[in-house]
Amino acid sequence: MRSWTPLEGPFHGFLITHNEAISIADYYTLQEGATVRYRPTVHYAYHPCDDAVLSLHELAGKNWRMQAEQRLMMREIARGIDELGVLLMGHAKGAYWYGSRLSIGEARALAAHNNATSLQVTAAVLGGMVWAIENPATGVVEADQMDHARVLEVCGPYLGEVVGAYSDWTPLEGRGGLFAEEVDASCPWQFGNFRVA
Repeated sequence: MRSWTPLEGPFHGFLITHNEAISIADYYTLQEGATVRYRPTVHYAYHPCDDAVLSLHELAGKNWRMQAEQRLMMREIARGIDELGVLLMGHAKGAYWYGSRLSIGEARALAAHNNATSLQVTAAVLGGMVWAIENPATGVVEADQMDHARVLEVCGPYLGEVVGAYSDWTPLEGRGGLFAEEVDASCPWQFGNFRVA
């Protein structure tokens, strides 16, 4: 999946099955009776560190048989920043990214036995748990139905720098460099064979 963050720029991410990719699309679907008039295209794209990608390639090369030796990489992570956020595309201003930038140093200063990714994820879980405790009669809800301001208030101290950035990047940028590709230039929000509706 082609995606973009402010510090990394364009990159290919892995499509990961993630509840928000379904619930956000459901939340913003517009229907007239049984007819769907609008449903946004929502993906969860993630690019782990280079060593993790190599491990995935090795796993695929072994016909998806798990490697005999496994380890959780923690102390080996010496430097780097995780950008975890949302990229909104298809609007008049181009593309807008909003999210957390957290370095390994900041993460370890906040919670010694974490890395940036684990802290960004568990901070959101903490925010959700606090919201659930404060709203015990609400029942089971999707993350999209929670008070985002309250959740961000709780998890904010663990997210490092929270920033927003506009970009004119589109998934068509750089396409066709190695070989000719069939792309619809009139639809700049095209992701391979996918289009943002």
